[in-house]
Amino acid sequence: MQMNPKPIYLTKSLFKTALECPTKLYYQNPKNGYFNKKKDNEFLEALANGGHQVGELAKFKYHDDPVGASITVTERNHQAAVAATRNLLGASDRAVIAEAALQVDKLFARVDILIKDDQKNTVELLEVKSKKVTEKQVKNRFKNRNGYEKGWLPYLYDIAFQTEMALRVFPDHQVIPKLVLLDSEAACDVDQLYQRFPVVYDNANGGFEYSVRCDPKLRRNALGRLDSLREITVTDIVDELRNSPIQGFPHVPTGASQNLQSCISWASDLLQSGAREFVKVSKLCAGCEFRSEKIEDGKSGVHQCWQEAIDHELLEEPERHLSYAEPLSIDLWGGKTGNKSIKQTVIDARRALLVDIAEEDIRPKSERETIGLSPHGRRIAQISAAKEANRAYELSEQRLEVMNQWEWPLHMIDFETSTPAIPFFKDMKPYETLAFQFSHHIMERNADGTVSIRHANQWISTSPNAFPNVEFVRRLRKALMPTGEFKGTVFRFHNHERSVLNFLKGSFTKLPSDVVPDLDQLTRFIDLLAGDAETEEKRVGRASDGSRPMVDLHLLLEESYYGAKSNGSGSLKDILPAILSDADSVAQLYSKEGIYGTGLMINSLNFTEP
Repeated sequence: MQMNPKPIYLTKSLFKTALECPTKLYYQNPKNGYFNKKKDNEFLEALANGGHQVGELAKFKYHDDPVGASITVTERNHQAAVAATRNLLGASDRAVIAEAALQVDKLFARVDILIKDDQKNTVELLEVKSKKVTEKQVKNRFKNRNGYEKGWLPYLYDIAFQTEMALRVFPDHQVIPKLVLLDSEAACDVDQLYQRFPVVYDNANGGFEYSVRCDPKLRRNALGRLDSLREITVTDIVDELRNSPIQGFPHVPTGASQNLQSCISWASDLLQSGAREFVKVSKLCAGCEFRSEKIEDGKSGVHQCWQEAIDHELLEEPERHLSYAEPLSIDLWGGKTGNKSIKQTVIDARRALLVDIAEEDIRPKSERETIGLSPHGRRIAQISAAKEANRAYELSEQRLEVMNQWEWPLHMIDFETSTPAIPFFKDMKPYETLAFQFSHHIMERNADGTVSIRHANQWISTSPNAFPNVEFVRRLRKALMPTGEFKGTVFRFHNHERSVLNFLKGSFTKLPSDVVPDLDQLTRFIDLLAGDAETEEKRVGRASDGSRPMVDLHLLLEESYYGAKSNGSGSLKDILPAILSDADSVAQLYSKEGIYGTGLMINSLNFTEP
């Protein structure tokens, strides 16, 4: 007896994939054997940005007891989920359903929250996102002068996809699409809101499964006003998207982009066929998840697209063989080009590999005179390193002369912070910073000319219900100014530490005076370290008057050093291996045992054994 093949449904996420690039619909099928760096990561990413916790919180906005009333469709099987949704829809005249399952032909969608009101003859579709929104964005209907903002289009097409389905599932009801977003200006009016939605995991099925579980006794009235969950009706936007050509997704073929319905039909047919559809390559390919660096990890979709682009003469035949190890043209560092995409520039020049890029392809119309590597110079260094195997690094000793101006000792600080979507404390807004830990290492110049390094200070907030920000700055000040006077130079890597301090400074002025009685002292300390953006030239070491001691090592490295092993990246995780590769003496030093620990060459406050 011949079995009917299991239907393949075009889901919300697969439609989003098709909008990004139709070729990805082929690559995402595990049967085709392509490496996918996002595999198993999407759920964890949603946990990291608070998406699942916000989703659970939103249920309480629309139902007093969503846990006890079992409003969530938990069935994973498509057919079972649709049946469970149907049962809940028929249970009352007004049904509030979380994760409601809708199916039309070969389309399938889970609606975050669906409210069907038979008396009003309405169906509300609530798409809940842990994305911050401003009053201006709502007023402008998520548009700028060029149309819908690109960052919002995936969310808008998501709810439009659901609306297209709901109009067919509920033909006799008025379908009202809505977004539920985090209001950037809405302060939480209760303490410990975040702690109400703990993330838990178990390995009952042989693998870790994460979920958000709140107390079954929790009720809506314990959560405050929930003003941060802003409900925005987007009927006008969805109507426009449904009846207009697809916008903001350049890889959608022209024949499929007339309107939303035609695009959905095209994507569904493509998914059912199992065919691979190639359209073009662009700057967007730099962020493609289907790129493998090693053949043993799986096939590389990006490289297959690159070969097809070469075969179709969209890219010129490269100088070298196209291989996983050979950098592509889109691997060129694209920093500090303003609104211009350097990656699209080299694609438009039809360059396939990094070694194929000519200087005239990327030469800027004008360039500010600078000491050290300019952004253009850094890109040329990257291309040169790819062409010449023995060209390991490039160094600007002139730019590094600023090191002679640094006042000793040298202080290295590193902050650990959290920006939760759901606030921990009353009066906090979504995604406001909590500074809960820092470490402080010191480099000192000894009398004999040698240099010593030690882990000098550290602090972590260990009281889960205590607001940490004020004490964080107090302890940092004590670490850097134990005598009340600052001596030396403080270093940061990129903007994080400066941004955190400036945010804390602004937030302290809104706190009651009894919470921060030493406001003036802490403000002066933050000004000493961070200052205003206009003083950046002083803080990175181009000039030094002693009033702004924080030096950005990221910028210094960017303008003074290029290491081939970094592959153009400025990230510390890529820069450090490059430095260890280029500075053999440093690598030898840190490869020895017994270097870091209590009482060892680099003294540690934490590690008693090397």
